[in-house]
Amino acid sequence: MRLDRVVGRRSWTEGSIGTTVQGRQIVRWDSRPRGATRHVTVVSGMHGDERITYPLAEALRRTDLPVDMHVTIIPSLNPDGWAADTRRNARGVDLNRNFPWMWSSSKESSGPGPGSELETQAAMSLLRTERPDLVIWIHQPLAYVAPIADCPNEYAELWANAAGVRVRPDISHLGGGETWSARTAGLRSMLVEVTSWSTAQSLIDDHVRGFEALLPRVSVHESK
Repeated sequence: MRLDRVVGRRSWTEGSIGTTVQGRQIVRWDSRPRGATRHVTVVSGMHGDERITYPLAEALRRTDLPVDMHVTIIPSLNPDGWAADTRRNARGVDLNRNFPWMWSSSKESSGPGPGSELETQAAMSLLRTERPDLVIWIHQPLAYVAPIADCPNEYAELWANAAGVRVRPDISHLGGGETWSARTAGLRSMLVEVTSWSTAQSLIDDHVRGFEALLPRVSVHESK
């Protein structure tokens, strides 16, 4: 990894968790202070047509972070889809239907098999290896925050109240990334849906406030 510029009050490194079928890097940003005891991973840009997700990821890394927290951000899990401004990856697969939790061939564009896509495999390998204390999956446009499985409701409430969106009870998406990370990988996971298809700065600011409200309250996951 190379040392990236200082953003906010912390320095970040930039690396990659893998490549796409078109050869694009799936970038990761890390801010890891010496002696960090907590780790939060943010996965953004799974759908290339959700255009607020990358600028929101950029805004998150400009925030002031707790001094003991390692934060990993995947700004675009689907860089091929982002380049083409399409929901699916370059093979026409919806990555949020491709994870191996209750994967179904009957779901539209779920791929030829569970975990078949390079992007899906890269995300799974990252989370299985590093086992963060919380995984935050960012999407749009449905305006809610949902704690998945055993993720504390408090986490969702902190973000939702600060961002001005509702808390939705635990949900399950067949082949969904957030559902796989919670129910198969056993990681505390929450889904954040930004309001509307807008890319307005005010919406980015809302969810930055949610992120900042949540981070101080995230605890070490005892089952790591």
